[in-house]
Amino acid sequence: MVTYVIGAGASRHAQYPLASEMGKGLIEFMLGMDQHPYAPIQARCLIKQFGHEPNIEEVVTELGLRIESARAAGIPADPSPCSPGNLRGWIGPWLREWFRQIHTGTADAYAEFADKLARAGDVIITFNYDDSLERELKRTGKWDVAGGYGFPFGAPVRSSQVLTLKLHGSMNWLWPVPLLGQRPLIHRADLEHLGYSDFTDFTDYLYANGGAFPCLILPDREKKFFYETSFGIECRPFWDDLWTQATNAVKRSQRLVLCGYSLLPVDQRACDLLLNEPGKETHITVISGGQSGRIASSFRDAGFQNVDAFENGFFEDWVHRQAEFGIPHSN
Repeated sequence: MVTYVIGAGASRHAQYPLASEMGKGLIEFMLGMDQHPYAPIQARCLIKQFGHEPNIEEVVTELGLRIESARAAGIPADPSPCSPGNLRGWIGPWLREWFRQIHTGTADAYAEFADKLARAGDVIITFNYDDSLERELKRTGKWDVAGGYGFPFGAPVRSSQVLTLKLHGSMNWLWPVPLLGQRPLIHRADLEHLGYSDFTDFTDYLYANGGAFPCLILPDREKKFFYETSFGIECRPFWDDLWTQATNAVKRSQRLVLCGYSLLPVDQRACDLLLNEPGKETHITVISGGQSGRIASSFRDAGFQNVDAFENGFFEDWVHRQAEFGIPHSN
């Protein structure tokens, strides 16, 4: 089996932002949301505090620190739109709406990947929020939402030829408020976007109405894979189970292909997963543009002997080349 690790660089061809572009792009999107006046107000607050092109990770981290500092000092929650709590709390919903706008476009490299490279038994570990790859895999019949996300969705549960594990969440996952159950829901419109028209099997799994928040792990320097609520820590088992499935996948794989993922030390849990869990005999292929050499060296330093770096371009270039000439694939 092959395990693919998908990062923001792989989705760049479909117009999704890299992490370095996300702060600027999100602010520009919020400024243009005239139908929701709260968004432009918050965008101007973010510009005033962090500039027009902020590092999204620094924004999320700093707002979190301000929230913790106020809580420790016993300062009551500030309900204003520009309070740290409201600014940080709304980043997830604005990201979701921005990505839902982007996903109406094309994703040619994902389409070619789904058509010609993905095979039954493969696992995709992705740190991206977008749903463009799942849509293309569904189109080919190689992926099914009922079992393809690593948790039951629909009744009866159906198997999926390809498993997609979204370790930072997904733009089409919603947690209902209050948190009920141990899996997110999906809005009917997002399920339609994936290619479904019959919702008979998904009645109890669709978001209907009421309060909900996106199931996204925000780009914080210290990512927390749970939610702190008035009832205590929520949803940790959900995230831990996804990461356990990812661990099992990389341990079983004969081939690990990193596509547009930067493998930075700030994502410590991901680094531990990819550098420590696979067998040292695993064949590693790195396709991450100008960072490919650095990432390949990290694997070699960790004891992997069979490491290749694709130095001739990006994910879409590699997909086209492999589709034309064939990709080694272990059974």
